[in-house]
Amino acid sequence: MAEVHSQGNEILVDTPESRASSRQPSQPGQELTSWVFGRVNKWEDFRNMGYNRLWAEYWRMWRGRWSQEDKNRLSERSRLIAPALGQAIEMTVAEIEEAVFSREQWFDIVDNIGDEDKLDAIMARDQLTEDLELANVKDSMSEAVLNAAIFGTGILKVNVEVIKDMTPQRNPDTLRLEAVGDERVQVTWEAIRPDQFIPDPVGTKISDMLGAAHKLQKPMHSVLEKIERGTYRKDALPWLTSHASSRVGHEVDFASEAQANQTLNSHQAETVEVIEYHGKVPLRLLNSLESNRTPLDAVLNQNADGRGDTANLGDGPLIEAIVTIANGSVLLRAMPNPFTMKDRSIIAFQFEKVPGRFWGRGVAEKGYNPQKALDAEMRARIDALGYISSPMLGVDSGRIPRGFKMEIKPGKVWLTQGKPSDVLEPLSIGQLQPNTFNQTQELIQMVQMGTGAFDTATSLQSQSSSGGSGATSNSVFLGAFVKRSKRAIQNVDRNALKPAIRKSMLRYMQYDPRRYPTDATFTVKATLGLVAREVEQLNLTQLMAMLPEDFPEVKIAVAEGIIEMSSSTKKAEIIKAMQAAMAPPSEEEQAKQKELADLSFEQAKAEATQALLENQKTLAEIRKLLAEAEVASRRAETEDDKVEIEQQRVQLQEQEIVQFNQQNQIAMRRLELQEKQVDANIRKINNSTNSS
Repeated sequence: MAEVHSQGNEILVDTPESRASSRQPSQPGQELTSWVFGRVNKWEDFRNMGYNRLWAEYWRMWRGRWSQEDKNRLSERSRLIAPALGQAIEMTVAEIEEAVFSREQWFDIVDNIGDEDKLDAIMARDQLTEDLELANVKDSMSEAVLNAAIFGTGILKVNVEVIKDMTPQRNPDTLRLEAVGDERVQVTWEAIRPDQFIPDPVGTKISDMLGAAHKLQKPMHSVLEKIERGTYRKDALPWLTSHASSRVGHEVDFASEAQANQTLNSHQAETVEVIEYHGKVPLRLLNSLESNRTPLDAVLNQNADGRGDTANLGDGPLIEAIVTIANGSVLLRAMPNPFTMKDRSIIAFQFEKVPGRFWGRGVAEKGYNPQKALDAEMRARIDALGYISSPMLGVDSGRIPRGFKMEIKPGKVWLTQGKPSDVLEPLSIGQLQPNTFNQTQELIQMVQMGTGAFDTATSLQSQSSSGGSGATSNSVFLGAFVKRSKRAIQNVDRNALKPAIRKSMLRYMQYDPRRYPTDATFTVKATLGLVAREVEQLNLTQLMAMLPEDFPEVKIAVAEGIIEMSSSTKKAEIIKAMQAAMAPPSEEEQAKQKELADLSFEQAKAEATQALLENQKTLAEIRKLLAEAEVASRRAETEDDKVEIEQQRVQLQEQEIVQFNQQNQIAMRRLELQEKQVDANIRKINNSTNSS
């Protein structure tokens, strides 16, 4: 026979049947159980009257599941559900997850201003990041955001548990692979569906309510293991019975209503309906469960007038407590709030704020009406296609052979008594209007308009066809969606992330003080806070670039501010290095720096004296050059006078030459006249001689 080792199965539990013989005459804590369950049951009925039907329809719209209740008219046969609303929910949730978890360091913890030592907060942030990553809180947060988008409200529960941190290790002696490790505290986040959450209907915030309960079904073995570990009371074991599993409304995940009605019986299901109540309970009822009684307990069990009628005269002092009930009657656990700040472990946030209400407004509610109209339009179109595409015949039944099978298929032979055209006649009922398809597109746009989400590919394609396909136009086009989703992101940031991170930090500081500091004054910055700090980093970077090189201390201070605003994993090491660089020098270094400064001063003084002498020499040379220039200028003026006199002399000579030429011309003309006169006298003499 093979040997079965018990390694890894150390939790061995007793069954309710094994403890049946030790059952007490009455259940422990029955009065406290009745007090809590009576109120929770009324709160659940009030919640179901207002939201159960709507939540069921939102759930079916998102999942694409059809129900008989979704019929728009009695003659409707199509069960088609358009995916427009589901797409809007998924796109919006994806946008929020991208904004929250896109960075590796998706939250930051900043110490208070008065604390000079900032490194403790940085180390705590890094440690908390690692622990939350091991607990897979991102998945729970994503589920809570998805619940908020569908139902309008997201709910988280911060749990504290002790786990065995086991790792495989090879035994050096036996070479056997063994699991080794130690126990450690782990803080987990649990997403609660709104249909599993029962709040006090009077309050609008968890802290203002009398209490709130988480109602869910758990496997029987899980409850038994917690009883064995001591988490739940051992005296509850004889009273535990299996609870039949049944699901209604939006919980139904079956293909048909008949399958939904086939629920498992109590022996097949082996489930326990657990109600975990967080809120105020009467102190006297909680003290009645303690084994060590005191005289104060007897006083708390009485009312102000000495009677025990708590229903009419009040319940006495109330105390914050956590009460766990199984199957509505078995008390599993009842204890005062164990946390230091006495805060409740449940966090609720609205996807979009509804003033004066606890339940918020989700994407499904915003797109409900256009989605219903879209489903009605598409179902009517599909029903009309059935009449048009499927062939129909009018038949003269008296002229068809008896027992003939009335069906249409290729190759079928129709037997008629007479001419087939007289016995058979095709029938058509109307025509499909083509504009119904355009109306469907408009209804899809109405869903996008109502939810604030849109089909990016279709929208950008239509924009490109209109000519606006540039990066700037696309950024403006997508800006509207970012603005509308900003409200939901802010709600998640303020009302979910910050409280959950703060509660997780406080739980670790309380139950794991060795790894977390004792300083409890800090501020959590997540999502939008990081974006704002990135803008501040950009401004400081621009400021540091504008500073001159003569102010290194100021530049280092600005750089330290930039690092403090960042979420780098090396933030602590960088700040340490910068602080070491800015630390004052030692006495020896100060003496060396003074000596170097004196030598630098003497050298600068000698250089200044040499520069002064060189300047004086340069001034003397400049004066000499100026004097020589003046002498040269005077010489140049004298030479200019001589040249002018010579020019005047040359001009006089030219004038004399001109006059001499004129006199020569006059003399030549005079000679010409004298020659003419001599010639005339000669001719006159000759004439006189001839005449004689």
